[in-house]
Amino acid sequence: MKHRRWFPKWIFPVLLVLSIATVALRLKIVNTVYEINQTEKIISNSKHEKERASIKTSALRSPRRLELLAKTQFKLAQPDAKQVVYLK
Repeated sequence: MKHRRWFPKWIFPVLLVLSIATVALRLKIVNTVYEINQTEKIISNSKHEKERASIKTSALRSPRRLELLAKTQFKLAQPDAKQVVYLK
């Protein structure tokens, strides 16, 4: 009596190739997700830096600060009524 095989010979190389392809695809997915997360982190940090820069800019442009600088650093004073020129 001949011993019959359960699987043909070609099935093992096919399964091996499919297994390797599956692992390679999973690695690609993991790397892509990692890159996406890194990019999202960079975007989030950039947004926070933009907010901080905007707050700093508005603080530097504040009229109180500019008036204080004009008086202390540049020794300026409020103009007299004669010094003001109104334009039409």
